[in-house]
Amino acid sequence: MSQTITLRLPEETADWLKTSARRAGRSVSELGATLFEEARRVSEFAEIEFRSFGGERNACLSGGLRLWKLIMVAQGYNMDVGKTSLHFDLPDWKIRAGFNYYEVFPEEIDAAIAEVRMQTFDTLKRKLPRLERQEVTPITDVKRAD
Repeated sequence: MSQTITLRLPEETADWLKTSARRAGRSVSELGATLFEEARRVSEFAEIEFRSFGGERNACLSGGLRLWKLIMVAQGYNMDVGKTSLHFDLPDWKIRAGFNYYEVFPEEIDAAIAEVRMQTFDTLKRKLPRLERQEVTPITDVKRAD
């Protein structure tokens, strides 16, 4: 269920919102609601930000790592914080921040992962001509030298 809320914006902000909505092919109401929802999530989850990639908004760890990438890799490590941390060379607490978001919004992240998994290498190669296939060896019992 949603509610209608009226608010006043400075003229410059209102103009930006209208222009941004038009460019995105969305209504002012729809874009405004999306931006407010993103702001709410950013305020509730440490280390989370939203960025645009290919015209789509993605939840990311601060610095730009998209959460669907983090979780897809983490699933390969059975959601092990330490192994995922080593994989991305990020501190454990930052990985946990991504896991915290995923616990509350799994459908959003799982849908993005499913979409990526449906793409073939050849499809991606057409979009990213410099793409190369690489073999990745999973991290097993590696200990971090703290």
